[in-house]
Amino acid sequence: MSDNREEKDKLLDHEYDGIRELDNHMPRWWVLGFYFTIVFAIGYLVYYHLAGGPSSQQEYEAEMAALPKKAGAAVTPVADAGLKPLTDAAALAAGEKLYVAQTCSACHNANLGGLVGPNLTDEFWIHGCDYTTVMANVKKGFQQKGMMPYGNGKPVDETGLQQLVSYIFSKKGSNPAGAKAIDPEREKKCAAK
Repeated sequence: MSDNREEKDKLLDHEYDGIRELDNHMPRWWVLGFYFTIVFAIGYLVYYHLAGGPSSQQEYEAEMAALPKKAGAAVTPVADAGLKPLTDAAALAAGEKLYVAQTCSACHNANLGGLVGPNLTDEFWIHGCDYTTVMANVKKGFQQKGMMPYGNGKPVDETGLQQLVSYIFSKKGSNPAGAKAIDPEREKKCAAK
């Protein structure tokens, strides 16, 4: 019965659709949370707007400048323009294993004749066909086309990359059965040998 009396004492004169409102205090945790947001907002205002804290653009530029140091070799371009395809059987066998391990065959077919991705055995290429360009293309990928860096996004060392691209080059002109047709809109005849 005392609970009813306390409730009647707290009732406000406000009523809407038969629902009456009580005048209770806010929970302590809610009030403390509200005060915390006020203190945080004042600190934020002072640091970023009055004390010269970095803007979002400045933070972005600083992170982009630090990225090559963090990523290390994963972002460094292939420097050796004089590289030539490897021809020894062991390197080509290792390259073939990498071709399968990096899931290249999912798009370019096990015989390199092309499925979703282009045919890698003909003389028509989309993004350049010399050895170092192909190495750089495999390294960086073409994510807008669905090709992750290194095929599946897992980096390979420089030797492995050379073996992989050498294996691809060893299959040029092999004309596999069921090879994907040339897309003259995108693919250009390769002048490099």
